[in-house]
Amino acid sequence: MTCLVQGKYLHSKYNPQNEGERFAENIQADFSPLCVFILEPALSYCAQPLKKRFPQAEICAIRFSQDFSDSDSLWDKVFYACKDSPVSLSEQLFNFLGEEKLISSLTLDWAPSKAIFPLKSEETWTEIKKAILKARDVIGTRAYFSKRWFKNSVIFASKVKKTLLLEKGNMPVIIAASGPSLETSLPFLKKFRENFFLIALSSAFMPLSSHSIRPDFVISSDGGFWAKNHLNFKKDSDCIFALEAEAAVPKKLLDDNYILPLCYNDGLERNLLDSIGCPYMLSERNGTVAGTALCFAFSLTEGNIYLCGLDQTPAPAFQHVQPNALEATNEKKDFRLRNKETRLTISRFKSAPSLEIYRNWFISNSEYFCKRVFRLSDNFSYDFSLGKISETNWDSVQKNEFQKSGFKKIVFKEKKIKVNGQERQKKLLETLKFLSESQEFAREVFPMDSILIKRELSQEKISVLEGQLQDKRKKLLEECEKLLQN
Repeated sequence: MTCLVQGKYLHSKYNPQNEGERFAENIQADFSPLCVFILEPALSYCAQPLKKRFPQAEICAIRFSQDFSDSDSLWDKVFYACKDSPVSLSEQLFNFLGEEKLISSLTLDWAPSKAIFPLKSEETWTEIKKAILKARDVIGTRAYFSKRWFKNSVIFASKVKKTLLLEKGNMPVIIAASGPSLETSLPFLKKFRENFFLIALSSAFMPLSSHSIRPDFVISSDGGFWAKNHLNFKKDSDCIFALEAEAAVPKKLLDDNYILPLCYNDGLERNLLDSIGCPYMLSERNGTVAGTALCFAFSLTEGNIYLCGLDQTPAPAFQHVQPNALEATNEKKDFRLRNKETRLTISRFKSAPSLEIYRNWFISNSEYFCKRVFRLSDNFSYDFSLGKISETNWDSVQKNEFQKSGFKKIVFKEKKIKVNGQERQKKLLETLKFLSESQEFAREVFPMDSILIKRELSQEKISVLEGQLQDKRKKLLEECEKLLQN
């Protein structure tokens, strides 16, 4: 079979199968791709030759037309470049493939399709570029912070003392983020405090406390050193903290407070916590703590979840409701030639790209959450929607939610760590030595080195890169051993 569009052939009219084989054979690649895209391969004669040419890669088609869907089963994955999709193609690519495959991807045009669908081809290339740039930024962040995150996990596992877990319920949950719209909800959060379970993102802890609103727990997953500032503020010493093991945490907090340990399903910290019998609850890795908090809340209750202060857009003045722990630090550096207004303006524009990424995550996952998740404010006018997550106000929630009775509460239960003292440090050291030699350790802690080795075609260069990686493993292990001794 062959086909044509507007009198132009999409395949050879003599032997399209041989044409597909020659196409795969003639591809020049100076690296070993983890993923191969081809833009509108029509009847897909090149699918099997591409799989043979790149056996280690995921082979994907990006369709411009629904007319060739009968051959979709020949591909590992098929994406459709449709304008009417609620999720952009770039987000679909990133969500399905992740940053590691995207950063090592090879994109190809099926030449006749590019000639017949020039505008669609150009739009698709733009979306692919967006996905790869996002993947580059995520890999860059991981490469910069990954060692710090792993060290944070070591500190957490060695220092945490009093631990709690949660029993699930069906009561309404409110998640307080620190966007400017939170200010409209503060009086209502205080007035109706006994009617819901309240989760505070770490950046919302200070403004809530300043209005004498106590959350059921404060959640933090941020591994950056600045994140500690939000947790150093403790008006209520009895507050419970739900902490991802990778989070940057003041050591005093691990000594004094009850901790609900959170652990990523795919993280190395899980091995550390398991080795000492530390209880934990699974959380979902996300670029923003708000996303992690939403996924966690979704697993805690069968009831509705309300998002307060989740603006996800740059504000004209302060980017966070006040008071804010970081603002208290930053304002000390203001002076006549670089005043507060200058600093806030710079912050507004610098935050836009990150907020767009976070916003797109909520939009792309909104269909999954929309039946039970709502954005709540006192009729605040948001600049952007969150896809299918609808907005509501306090009057509606009071009438439709707080009038109900018979909720099963979400309850904390104390659960102790099994291994303590010198035995804990010994167990952690044994686990560290074992982990440091694993491929999982290399991929998670040294992501860029791991990717470069997978991409490389020259065995000689692979040996050099593996030697460099081994030196980095040994150095990090020594640093972690010192942390256990302190």
